[in-house]
Amino acid sequence: MAKPSAKRRQKARQRKKKRIPSILRALSPRGLLRASGNWPLHECLLAKEWQEEGAIIQILVARRSPTGQIATGTFLVDLGCLGVKSAFASLFDTRREYEQKLRAGMMARQEMIKADLNLVAKIVREGIAYADELGFKPDPDYRDAMLVLGDTDPDACDVPIPLGSKDGKPFFVAGPYDNVDRIMAKLTRKLGPDGFTYLVPISGDEEVFLLDE
Repeated sequence: MAKPSAKRRQKARQRKKKRIPSILRALSPRGLLRASGNWPLHECLLAKEWQEEGAIIQILVARRSPTGQIATGTFLVDLGCLGVKSAFASLFDTRREYEQKLRAGMMARQEMIKADLNLVAKIVREGIAYADELGFKPDPDYRDAMLVLGDTDPDACDVPIPLGSKDGKPFFVAGPYDNVDRIMAKLTRKLGPDGFTYLVPISGDEEVFLLDE
């Protein structure tokens, strides 16, 4: 049997490439997010100070489609206590749109560095598990954000993930949108008044904090 010529193989590849955009256009936004887990990784960014005690860290994973779309999974993770506080997935038509509408704002809020995809998957997994032990659930939208991570393997990463405080206790650092009374009450019921440390605003002033040691 005669082998296909190089010219025929080239035409076959071109036909396959032409089919890809039409397939992507036919998918729903959630379908695109599911597909994005197999797209080439555009970049994976992690807060530079992610190993600092009490840090609330940002994670950004971006993948680029064959047609130039950017799918992103974004996480705000508290490794001291609450786990995944916020998460969402987004789709952008172009790299420029992605950089202007999402990436620039995240970089302005927190210095971020390139990171291994398995490492950020491990951070998310360990943060969720630790918070679950304390009775806190992740932002339900994290499931959509996880679609962008694709077939990651947290177990392939041997970097230890810092959880809680240096003394081994959960460390609650109150954010501007946290229900401080509810969280403090839950931690007290679970661990007792001396079973955790905290950093919370006093008298409603977010510039003045009370640190329990």
